[in-house]
Amino acid sequence: MMLFSRGYLYRLALVVVPAIVLVASACNPMARTQDVNSPYYSIPAGSRLVLHQDLNYPEGKAHVDIQHGRVVPALDNWAVGCELELRKLGPGVVTADTFTVRRAEVSREWVNRPSTMRFYRTIYLDSAKQSNVIKMVCQTWDYPLHGDDIPMSEIHEALGGVATLEFAQQ
Repeated sequence: MMLFSRGYLYRLALVVVPAIVLVASACNPMARTQDVNSPYYSIPAGSRLVLHQDLNYPEGKAHVDIQHGRVVPALDNWAVGCELELRKLGPGVVTADTFTVRRAEVSREWVNRPSTMRFYRTIYLDSAKQSNVIKMVCQTWDYPLHGDDIPMSEIHEALGGVATLEFAQQ
């Protein structure tokens, strides 16, 4: 004896399965959000990176390291820092400019299993005047159970007065 007809079960599945998917995605803390204070904020395309000063990069390097609001010779991996990545090796100068964010990604990867992960945001940049600038990568290392995606407040602290991120409306 069948309690429900196949047609009824099919219609029920059409309602219940999408509802479960919606609830699961709403409860997922990894879901991207429009709250700029959340570590899950997704930087929208069309945002801008405003570089407030000229940055020198030395011979043999193709990036500039920025941490705690100043240019540094190398990043301390255990604090949030950003690398402005370039196409050509130095010596050279990135001049103060406004770069357009083409796209941004949030990622994480193992540095040393099982103890250390790298949490990072890659921000792809465009400039009509400086095609040598490719992207900015902001990163930190942390323990897998303690770490999380990098919130914008920590990126702003890392950039300090060197640069500012201005977010486009979503």
